Amino acid sequence: MKKAIKNAVPAVPGGTPARTATVQSPKTARGANGAARHKPESKDAPPRYMQIAHALREAIASGQYPVGAQLPTEHELCDQLNVSRFTIREAIRVLSTAGLVHRKPRAGTVVAALPDDTRYTQDIASLRDLFQYAQSTDFQYMYIGRVGLSKEQARSMAAAPGEEWIYAVAIRREKDGGRPFGVTRLFLNPVLDGIEKTLRNSHSAVYSIIERDFGLRIERVEQAITGIVLDENDAANLGVPAGTPGLSITRSYFDRGGRLIEVADNVHPADRFTYRVVLRR
Repeated sequence: MKKAIKNAVPAVPGGTPARTATVQSPKTARGANGAARHKPESKDAPPRYMQIAHALREAIASGQYPVGAQLPTEHELCDQLNVSRFTIREAIRVLSTAGLVHRKPRAGTVVAALPDDTRYTQDIASLRDLFQYAQSTDFQYMYIGRVGLSKEQARSMAAAPGEEWIYAVAIRREKDGGRPFGVTRLFLNPVLDGIEKTLRNSHSAVYSIIERDFGLRIERVEQAITGIVLDENDAANLGVPAGTPGLSITRSYFDRGGRLIEVADNVHPADRFTYRVVLRR
C-alpha cells in the first residue's frame, strides 16, 4: 500500500509521477483507528485550495513532478483529499497563474516550469480576482507611515498639496519564499486613520480591509498600465539590474460617492510578470 507524504505528492522510483499517488490534505490527520479526522481550521489559516496548491508546488519544486510530468486528474485529487472539484480547480488555477502548470487537451494538467523559472501571470476580471491574487502571493510590507503629497500627487488625487496620506511600500513574491516580482506603493486616504496597525498584521487585499473595517464599499477601480524602466531602488528590491524593462500598473479605488480611497502603484520586471485580460462579447 502506497504511503501518503504530508504536504507533498509522492512519485514512483525514477521520478515518474504515480497516477495513483495520494496527496494528504494539510488539515487531515488519522486517529488511532485509522479513520480520517479533520483538524479545526484556525481563523488565520489559508483557504483549503491554497493549502493544496502549496502541497503541489512543493512537490514540483522537489522534483517529484518534473517539467513535462502530468499531475493527478481533478477526479483523483477530489477523491484523495475529500474536497470539491471547485476547490481542486482553484488550486490548479493558482499553479497555472504562477506559470507552474498548463492544461493540455486530452493530456490533463502538465508541469510547465519549476518555481524559480516562472513568470507570474495575473488574470483580472473583477474585484474578486484581486482578492484571490492577494491570497495566492506573499505581500511583505517594508514601510508603513505617512507622507505629505507633492503638488503632482495632490493634483492626480484631487487633494491638497502637503496633505498627509497613509503611505506604505511592500514587496510581492510568489508563495513560499519565491522570487520577488513586484514593488507596491500604497497611498491611502486619511479617512482610513488607524488602518496602519491592521496592515502590519494582515495579508488580505487592502480594499477588502477597507470594506470590512471602515464600512466603505469600493464601487469602481480605474487602472492605468505603462511601460517603464526600473530605477535603482526598485531594481535593488527586485534583484534585477537598474534600467531593466518593467511594467507599471496603477489602480485607483473609489467609493460609492466617487471619493478616491486608495491608490496602488505596482511595478514589475517585464520578464517576471504577465498581465492578461479576457474580453467576451
